[in-house]
Amino acid sequence: MKKKTILSSLLALALAALTAYSGELVRGVRSKLSAGDLASGIAAVEDYKQKNGVDAEYLDAVGWLARGAEMLNQPELAARYVAELRREIKAEKDDLLAPLGAAIEVEGKLRAGREGRGAALRFLDGELTRAKNVGLRARISKSINLLSLEGQPAPAIHLSDYVGGTPFPLTEAKGKPILLFLWANWCGDCRAQAASLSRVWQKYRTQGLLLMAPTRWYGTVGDKLATQAEEKAQIEKVWKEFYGGLEGVPIPIDTEAMVRYGVSATPTFVLIDRKGVVRLYTPTRLSETELSWRIETVLAEAP
Repeated sequence: MKKKTILSSLLALALAALTAYSGELVRGVRSKLSAGDLASGIAAVEDYKQKNGVDAEYLDAVGWLARGAEMLNQPELAARYVAELRREIKAEKDDLLAPLGAAIEVEGKLRAGREGRGAALRFLDGELTRAKNVGLRARISKSINLLSLEGQPAPAIHLSDYVGGTPFPLTEAKGKPILLFLWANWCGDCRAQAASLSRVWQKYRTQGLLLMAPTRWYGTVGDKLATQAEEKAQIEKVWKEFYGGLEGVPIPIDTEAMVRYGVSATPTFVLIDRKGVVRLYTPTRLSETELSWRIETVLAEAP
């Protein structure tokens, strides 16, 4: 596959991950970027600024332009958009978390390209230390993990709250590969992955594969605020309704683990080998073929 095609595919996945809360400008920009038409996206954003000035919708669109420019190999243009976002966003505010996260994500990638992985990680670690919002922290952690998590010991997951089967400490499961399916009860992409995940689980569980499906507290059920008891009941209900063939899979509920694993996009897959080392970190859906190949590779390794 040609590099341009690969970049376009990656960008399309990124665009598809955020569809629910965007305004008309952002939806239009994403549509142009998914077709590789960065110039038309830029023109739309410039026209909007002339008519409406700088507002949250404009800055969100600029964040998408920054991501698009970086992924389409235009780092100088991406850097200009990052600089604009940094000038305009001086504090962590709820309506500006998406463009702020985009600025941090893109700057991390640009630093990795210019100065290497170490410089990018130092920058991202500093941003993570300052960030307070759970979603923003998860997004920064995702950028860190894409640069560094594979080949490292799997971060721990707290097991005090859970539904489904009894969860197990990752350190006590050494000797068996573990697949983590990190998800959200409201996530359509997670539900779309359920059938293939079930087939993979049924195929490889007899060969020693373990599966857990961590999630976190989001504080809502549908569009209403919810207690933890209400949300826990919703998690259990959704799993039973949409995840056939996965009955009894442990579902630990641990917000900090979801942040540490960088679950700003759901589902996120993590595959851990027999030694407790992360071998795959993918913050997006996976094809059944790709997931099966990865699992078979780890299963084939000596205990």
